[in-house]
Amino acid sequence: MNNILWTKYPQTQGKHLIMKHYLDGWFPILGSSNTRLLFIDGFAGPGEYENGEPGSPLIALDSVRRHKAAGRLKRVEVTCLFIESDDASASHLKKLVSKQSPVPETTCQVLSGSFDDHMTKVLDYIEEQQAMLAPAFVMIDPFGVKGSPMKLIGRILGNAKSECMISFMYEPIRRFREHPHFERHLDELFGTKEWRTALDMEETDAKLFLHNLFSNQLKLHGAQYVVPFELWNESRHVYTIYFTSGSLRGCDLMKASIWKVEPSGSYAFRGHAGQLRILFQTDIEPLVSELKSRFGSTSAPIEKLDEFMMSDRTIYHKGHLRRMTLQKLEREGRISVVRPCGGRGFPCNKGVVVRFH
Repeated sequence: MNNILWTKYPQTQGKHLIMKHYLDGWFPILGSSNTRLLFIDGFAGPGEYENGEPGSPLIALDSVRRHKAAGRLKRVEVTCLFIESDDASASHLKKLVSKQSPVPETTCQVLSGSFDDHMTKVLDYIEEQQAMLAPAFVMIDPFGVKGSPMKLIGRILGNAKSECMISFMYEPIRRFREHPHFERHLDELFGTKEWRTALDMEETDAKLFLHNLFSNQLKLHGAQYVVPFELWNESRHVYTIYFTSGSLRGCDLMKASIWKVEPSGSYAFRGHAGQLRILFQTDIEPLVSELKSRFGSTSAPIEKLDEFMMSDRTIYHKGHLRRMTLQKLEREGRISVVRPCGGRGFPCNKGVVVRFH
């Protein structure tokens, strides 16, 4: 068995399913109004797992191939950059990519070296040309705390239509405190020295503080929307994924992608927004509480409810609002609805106004 390949754990499978669902929406949406798209996997690995399961580079390439075949990316040039610091893994990935069937107007490059170095060179070149990065989806999935500084993430997010999917692992941070140079690396990871406040906290408080700090730093460095979700393996919190975007539609698409993935029983997702932490489920009562807290008993145009649902202020997405929630609440007499154009239900806006009782 090739020792550069490792087991694909259930939580990794869950993360890859979310990425697949998101890219299946992202490519055609961005491709409808752009002539170039960019997918960057900053910690690409060897491209497959020990039982032949595809890694994130091949999952992304397959998404491009399917959209091209369906005619949804006509005249769109797609560039995939797969960055891997381990030479043996990069070599293995190059061989895998070379065996893939060619995809029209699609270029794949495997770059051996660190994500920090290669991404910095790309951004330096873009700035020298006084240009902007093509709409980009960037996977940042390090094994520890090094190689993905907040400053670099901020430079990526400084380009319009650039989004990141970042793995944040608390356990390596906790263990890393014994490392002689841990302070410098954590300063770079968070983009601030404020993380030191957690050193004197109890473990549970420190964990929450550092996760919230990371989310806040992403916003300070250019992320308009931040969607964090936790990946659990049975009763163990493995790591948290942070999705960043400047697009309300992208924020909603990521949340919808998360909800599409049915936990297998060996892994689960939990989302949090501020202090809210709930297990993904179909019970609408937590959402009803959020809506009532946000809008109170004042009348609100349905467009405002849509905007709230699409934002990062809730883990629910727009698809949860009308049929699943508002129709049920209206039947139960828990909301009042004004429809200037008449009709029933919530098929479209048309001046609809909602008031919670």
